[in-house]
Amino acid sequence: MPKRSKEDTEITIQTIMDAVVDQILTLGYDKMSYTTLSKQTGISRTGISHHFPKKQDFANALDGRIFRLFVEKLDMENGIEGFSASWIAALEDEKFRATLRLLFHHIAAADVTNEFSKRGIERLYGLCKERFGEESEKELEWLLGKSLISLVR
Repeated sequence: MPKRSKEDTEITIQTIMDAVVDQILTLGYDKMSYTTLSKQTGISRTGISHHFPKKQDFANALDGRIFRLFVEKLDMENGIEGFSASWIAALEDEKFRATLRLLFHHIAAADVTNEFSKRGIERLYGLCKERFGEESEKELEWLLGKSLISLVR
């Protein structure tokens, strides 16, 4: 059997990652599985696990992509008030809520904070501090708390 080209491998990985994003946003991280990904992509479960041996590997590979999907719902141009208002409004958006569930899942499910959740939280704090100053830390913490509560209601 001939060896697959690097381009074919990259296409396969991109196909898997596109399906992962779709399933995280529609099914949720908990319901996404190697089986659901295989059905969607036509790639065998073994083929998927060859590239991503652990489910956590998907979140690590998607890190920047998920963060961009999250932040695109937020108003970064109209001060901390605009940011907060856009966050509260985004809590009605199921895709925004799915990204929050993913972040909170990785915080709560790990014995030690894993890199995905740690980077996500650090990016949020860094972004807020850069855009809105030191005082934004308390607002961000309030928004994260409100978000957690809204996910269980």
